[in-house]
Amino acid sequence: MKKVVISILFVSLIFVASFSQRLLPKDTAKFIDIVTGGTFNSFPDRFIGEAFEEYFESPRWRYYKDIEEDVVEFTGTFTDEGGQPATVTMRFTVKEVDETFVLAFWAINGEPQDNNLQYAFLEKIFIPDEKERVISVVKEGYFYDFPDKIIGEYFDNFFDDTSWDFFLSGDGLNVVEFIGHHYPEGNLEEVVMQFTVDLNERTFDIAYVGVNDETKDDAYIDTMLGNILGSPLTLVKGSYFDIYYNTMTLGEAFDWFFADPYWSYFVSTEDLVIVEFSGSFDLGGVPAQVYMQFEVYEDGYYDLYYWEIDESYESLNAFYLLLETIYY
Repeated sequence: MKKVVISILFVSLIFVASFSQRLLPKDTAKFIDIVTGGTFNSFPDRFIGEAFEEYFESPRWRYYKDIEEDVVEFTGTFTDEGGQPATVTMRFTVKEVDETFVLAFWAINGEPQDNNLQYAFLEKIFIPDEKERVISVVKEGYFYDFPDKIIGEYFDNFFDDTSWDFFLSGDGLNVVEFIGHHYPEGNLEEVVMQFTVDLNERTFDIAYVGVNDETKDDAYIDTMLGNILGSPLTLVKGSYFDIYYNTMTLGEAFDWFFADPYWSYFVSTEDLVIVEFSGSFDLGGVPAQVYMQFEVYEDGYYDLYYWEIDESYESLNAFYLLLETIYY
């Protein structure tokens, strides 16, 4: 008798779980899942569906066919900057063959919105903290003279012990403060940079630069930015040594794997541009010291020039074995 009761209860639980949510047609669910289970390139760390469900009230997804296009539409309500309720509509065109999609249209309260405002709106969804949004304007931005170089990546690669912070100035300006350290000619320098940020326009200006508490002028700042953003050091640290080792940049991988990582660069007596690295790691239970040199060419490429373990020269094949250990 006891077994019968348990069996009926088990079947009842399955019945309840199976019908606890509305069922969708197969095609509808498939296309909606492509979008909700996907990410935007600018926000790769959060699924769209998860972020939208958390940010919006009454979120609703639907799929329909528009002539030859498969369309997934999202609607949801939120509180606008004026504190009033508003409704957003977003339409994604979906390609089933490669499971990709494009945000083709969006509107607020039925009024189509300019695509130039799209990133700022999505940022509020995916980065709800205002401090992080203000900092991201600078870190994800670039200088006009270096349009292909993301500031955060290059600053974090060039400097040691970096930090990014945000505060409101006495006159109500958004200020992002960067602090980093480096060792020109072996001397420690602490660099402080402050940026004033217009969050709505997603623009910023350099307000202050100091080195070891000494204020620097525009000429110095221009030279410093050229050294940071055009530095062979940032080129090597921000790159991938081989296409098979692409889960972390070389700088990220080495700084994670080795103890006491140290990077620098110099021009040799033969006019070779050399980036050098040193650090230590556990080799069979014994600390081992590594030293490496990479030669950087004028076209932006580089090669491993020399490397050693405990002052003993090692081969290129041994270097690839080391990469296997670090990455896998």
